[in-house]
Amino acid sequence: MENKNNSTSFQVIAILLTAVIIIATVYFASRRHRPQQTTENYPSLVATKAAPNSTPAQPKSLAVNIAKVKITGEPFIGNPQAPVTVAFWFDYQCPFCKRFEENTMSSIVSNYVKSGEVKVVFKDFAFLGPDSQAAALVSKAVWEAAPSKFYLWHQAMYNKQDRENSGWGSQADILALTKTIPGININKVEQLLATKSSQYRQEIAADKAEGSAFGINGTPSLIIGRQLVIGAQPYSAIKQLIDLQLKK
Repeated sequence: MENKNNSTSFQVIAILLTAVIIIATVYFASRRHRPQQTTENYPSLVATKAAPNSTPAQPKSLAVNIAKVKITGEPFIGNPQAPVTVAFWFDYQCPFCKRFEENTMSSIVSNYVKSGEVKVVFKDFAFLGPDSQAAALVSKAVWEAAPSKFYLWHQAMYNKQDRENSGWGSQADILALTKTIPGININKVEQLLATKSSQYRQEIAADKAEGSAFGINGTPSLIIGRQLVIGAQPYSAIKQLIDLQLKK
């Protein structure tokens, strides 16, 4: 009786071991033929709206040239005769523009604009809704009423920025902010808005159309020499392009 039980136990163990070997064989065979899970098996994630923070600063195939950019009459900071001009398309509602202002433009101003080497020309690309249009309109009036205070106002706008079209940013909000900036005659700004809004809208649309013709479809975007730069690029990337232009 005892020998029969032992024989039965051995048979059960043998069957289990055989099953384990078969399962293991099938598993490892399937692993040998399964594609490796690498990044090549997955599509790239691309921000189609404006690719605002993923496109490297590099030449584009389009024939961009700062010499072809309309400069006359546009808001700018820096020496009018600076050897390098940077054209900057932006939107006051754009969070990447705010990042660029804080992390890159501030350094451009400190290291190149104040020294007289670079002039930055501001070009509207108001494409994110009604608050974008309102900001662009007031910016035109501020530039005409108090050009020396334009950049101070520009910085204040980004300091106040919230999420896109989510609350703050109507014309009334912007005018209230404008009143707080010393040196800007708010009465003149309001008068200009009342009498020249149609002209300003045409100029804003022209800026956007010009940018689109150069291949710009989002903000922030810049033209430096013959280089088109898209996205909130780091200061080091922009510095390299400016230095190349200064050497010419």
